[in-house]
Amino acid sequence: MKKLIQKIAYIFRGLLGINKLTFKIDSLKNEMTTQNYRLNKEIKSQTYQLNKAISYIQHLNIENNKIKESIIFQNFHEIISLFSPMDISNATYRRVGRDYDGGYVMLDDFSSDNTDAAYSFGISDDVSWDEEIAKLGINIFMYDHTIYKLPKENKHFKFFKQGVTGKPEVGLETLSNLIAINGHEQSDNLIMKMDIEGYEWSVFEETKSEVIGQFSQIVIEFHGLSPHKSKESLSRISYVLNKINQTHQSVHVHANGHTEVNWLGDWAIPQLLEVTYIRRKDYQDRFIKNTRSFPTKIDQPTFPWLPEVPLGRFSTEYESILFNK
Repeated sequence: MKKLIQKIAYIFRGLLGINKLTFKIDSLKNEMTTQNYRLNKEIKSQTYQLNKAISYIQHLNIENNKIKESIIFQNFHEIISLFSPMDISNATYRRVGRDYDGGYVMLDDFSSDNTDAAYSFGISDDVSWDEEIAKLGINIFMYDHTIYKLPKENKHFKFFKQGVTGKPEVGLETLSNLIAINGHEQSDNLIMKMDIEGYEWSVFEETKSEVIGQFSQIVIEFHGLSPHKSKESLSRISYVLNKINQTHQSVHVHANGHTEVNWLGDWAIPQLLEVTYIRRKDYQDRFIKNTRSFPTKIDQPTFPWLPEVPLGRFSTEYESILFNK
């Protein structure tokens, strides 16, 4: 009966021209949305260019050696050098996860044959990364204390309403303890995705290098990056990144352009930076100088209306060109 009423209603709507009118309204909405995307993207892109230009103007009449003696230059230099990626000979990279926010570029070297399990920290309403890992037959241990259940289910998903941190507290547990609870203490073949809104600093600050070294590949979104932070905050950033660099090497960087970007000449440091790390010992003989410019062809902006933040090679190697006057 309900289907019959819906069919009759549809016929009457057609006779009255309502269906055509609805279609026109929807088309107009889509067109306005597309125009808004283009406008917002252009505004953001122009903002990047303006801030870069202001950075150049600010240093135009300062001698190069004076610039390099400044605290801001030293902070830019240290942060970028700690993230500076290398490449791997004959490497293949792939994007894992949905379009735009939620997808990460990874080294395409993992499968169920060489990976015991994946750890996914920070889920919210997006399990696209986890679904692609599950397609490989890999079990994913998923943690997020801010949600009650996953938006989708999968036989490879193992969800816990719990967060990860450096020191245990209500609803939060350490990485080391979670690995022990899951019986992965002896595993040397784990991978990780982490987007936990700033808690990553606490996690890696407190986690032993031996535990970090259990992961063959790690993708992290770092929050709160800025060369203008306090000396104490910058020291913490330096400590954590140096610690990760003991066991892992950055091979890919991508800016989340939805937040503030700090500029110094052509150098850009975004508040949010996605970084892909691979374990050093696995590729020690294959590291080569990076010649890629970020973003790469397989990267995507955080939102369709956002332009990408040009990071270049994200290296301090080219600082001699930075203020080439």
